[in-house]
Amino acid sequence: MLPEMKLHIFKYLLLAAGTLSCGKEGLSPQAPPAEAGMNVPAATGTVSISLGGPFSATRVANPDSSVETTCQRWALWIFDGDGDSVVYGTGLSGESIRKTVLVGSYTVIALVNYPGSLVPANIKKKTDLTGWTTSLSDNAAASMLMYGEVTVDLEKDRTVSRTVDVRRLVSKVGVKKVSVAFENPYLAAKTTVLEAIYLTNLYRTSRLGADYTAAELRTAEEAWYNVMGWREADDAVPAMDALVGETAIQATLTPSAPHTSPHYFYAYPNAWAADDDTHDASWSRRSTRMVLQVRVGDKTYYYQVQIPAMGRNRIYVAEEIILKKLGSMDSEQEIPGAVDVVFSATGQDWDKDVSVLENS
Repeated sequence: MLPEMKLHIFKYLLLAAGTLSCGKEGLSPQAPPAEAGMNVPAATGTVSISLGGPFSATRVANPDSSVETTCQRWALWIFDGDGDSVVYGTGLSGESIRKTVLVGSYTVIALVNYPGSLVPANIKKKTDLTGWTTSLSDNAAASMLMYGEVTVDLEKDRTVSRTVDVRRLVSKVGVKKVSVAFENPYLAAKTTVLEAIYLTNLYRTSRLGADYTAAELRTAEEAWYNVMGWREADDAVPAMDALVGETAIQATLTPSAPHTSPHYFYAYPNAWAADDDTHDASWSRRSTRMVLQVRVGDKTYYYQVQIPAMGRNRIYVAEEIILKKLGSMDSEQEIPGAVDVVFSATGQDWDKDVSVLENS
């Protein structure tokens, strides 16, 4: 036999051995080879999500509950098991977002009234969204940031029907009634005017995915707003002021004529515990306070209500604040026994949560 013929026979034997080896690794020898360029359709499922809410506006001090649930615009992201963004979508109030993706398990996150600084297309990872830091000024009475997430399992050629509940990032703080009942007849004879109500010691920022813990709150004053009192005008952030104070109430109080107009304010949660609170003259982390500025005769006094450790989408509303004696000359200091406070729903969930409904 010629050497060239032996070489060709040897190459053929090697090729045959290789083919048998592939068959042993799990490829069916009987399966016909795939045609070049043939695409196998991927199995997909569809998710359709809608959100409703009226467009409306009112002053912050006494909003209708429908205002607090208003949706101006919203966005949706679908993240896979690795936390990667598979797809996103945006819509206005009443518009649905419908997406089709490969079958599998996903986390769906909805964000209502997202700020202009957040570009939905730039979110590539779930942690990019959950860790996003937002300012209190990104909120408005009729445009509150709301966040929610849910796990969705998508099957081939099916549309899953689920509900994604979204919750406001802010806490709601307020008072429904302010009364005067001075025990001293001399004080009772003086003209008493409720000039202003506002929040102090406010944390400026929040994370989308979760509130900051007390340990995570920064100590630096610039991380806070209305530090130890209502700020000077040149430090004003108008968008925050609209949420956290009313400075022109000017309501005269008498024992027979209390102030009965409710006043509500919105703040990012301050998790500082009441037991760790301080009234030291030098700044350090401390509780948020609701301060009543009251003129008695020709002098101004301050009455404060400490707000306990706060959580998002929770309410801290006093049914009534009763002035019993003169308050402090310093808005950060308290006079024991100066006020009686009756809380209505301290730390309870907000009455009307908002839902993002996933339609089939």
